[in-house]
Amino acid sequence: MSARQNLLVAGEALIDLMHSADGSTSAEPGGSPFNLALALGRLGCNTIYRSPLSSDAYGRRLAEQLRASGVALGGGEVEQPTSLAIVKVDAAGQARYEFRREGVADRTLAPLQLLNDWPADARFFHVGSLALMPPDGELWRDLLHALRERLVTTSVDVNMRPMAAANPSAYARTVRQVCQQAHLIKVSEEDLLALGLPGDPLACARSLMGDATRLVLLTLAAQGAWCLTREHEIFRAAPTVQVLDTVGAGDCFYAGFLASLDEQQALHRTPSAAELGQAMQLGAQSAAFNLQRKGCQPPWRKELAGVSA
Repeated sequence: MSARQNLLVAGEALIDLMHSADGSTSAEPGGSPFNLALALGRLGCNTIYRSPLSSDAYGRRLAEQLRASGVALGGGEVEQPTSLAIVKVDAAGQARYEFRREGVADRTLAPLQLLNDWPADARFFHVGSLALMPPDGELWRDLLHALRERLVTTSVDVNMRPMAAANPSAYARTVRQVCQQAHLIKVSEEDLLALGLPGDPLACARSLMGDATRLVLLTLAAQGAWCLTREHEIFRAAPTVQVLDTVGAGDCFYAGFLASLDEQQALHRTPSAAELGQAMQLGAQSAAFNLQRKGCQPPWRKELAGVSA
């Protein structure tokens, strides 16, 4: 597989301080945008992680892992500390999070500054998760709007964290505004509830589609995922594997989905049903690999040859 263009990713890169149900603890690289960049790099995409990393030991570890996965570092190094997440994983493998986000490295980036040195060959940009929280979310919304005018495909992973928000309703309102500027939206059933959209998940996911939206990827945990466009609705059942934990599974799914669209040269238009089916397949394979490992461990492309999903 050959990389076709630069895919830019921004948002938090942090350290997950993991507390497992068996009493063990560990410190692992994480953050949804970081995980996505890592997974895209391992799947062969020409990926640039654009947010700054800290010069502290955790930041150097994050940088090393990105480089080792084939991801270019485009955000530089700053003195501010690395973000932290306190992660508690229960006996069923479900993760719960608390965050340390004040004065941290990845938040030193002013989103609109990205326009000043935007790579000429980059036509895809992704942001999501904690970056969307006010007051940062309004700035990312403005950047996505500017990128749309430059014909850059924009992607958002909603990945709501209301427990970390001072004002959950303002947070939800901001994220809905960000979604209106995105061509591709990834959202979970849990995200929809945090956005104030209870009821049928499919109907709620459709309600996020604005004028710019080409597709919404709706993940339903153990049930599977739907891909919704104005022409198609495609379902993919969840992988039937032995789950060790769910950390990073959604990020790996989305990375596989995006990598497949990139391969098919379908990132910058509404894909066909066949293209979407192929993207859902690679996403499911990528998630299946990760679900059988502790923490977020995205697969290399060669490792998916024997993975069924």
